[in-house]
Amino acid sequence: MEITTKGRYAVRIMADIARNNQEFVSLSEIAERQQISIKYLEKIIAMLSKAKLVESMRGANGGYRLSKDMSQISVKQILDATGDSIKVATCTVGEECPKADKCDTVGVWNTLNGLITSYLESVSLKDLVEQTCERKIFK
Repeated sequence: MEITTKGRYAVRIMADIARNNQEFVSLSEIAERQQISIKYLEKIIAMLSKAKLVESMRGANGGYRLSKDMSQISVKQILDATGDSIKVATCTVGEECPKADKCDTVGVWNTLNGLITSYLESVSLKDLVEQTCERKIFK
């Protein structure tokens, strides 16, 4: 399983915006702090906007802010917005495997996918900003 650069940057961008207490943040400020090119940032922010995770305002005091409280946005939602899918084996995510009915390992991969998905759903932007995501480990 690998999260793309786009997905990782999207999570960083959202955490950056979340730290600004619902104030609008310009792309140039985010780009400078996160060291991401404006062009790449524009592509990612468009995906986040389309997923209704951020809202924008034009003008001198414009920029982007979260569309809802940071506690209501999960890391999984952000990754979904960028098209990153959580899968540890290709045969477990919507792809038909001709061996699935006889495979001894498919249950392990499905369970692992479920655990990863549950964890990413449980970690909110608030957790990231407050650095409490380490505490959300399954026992």
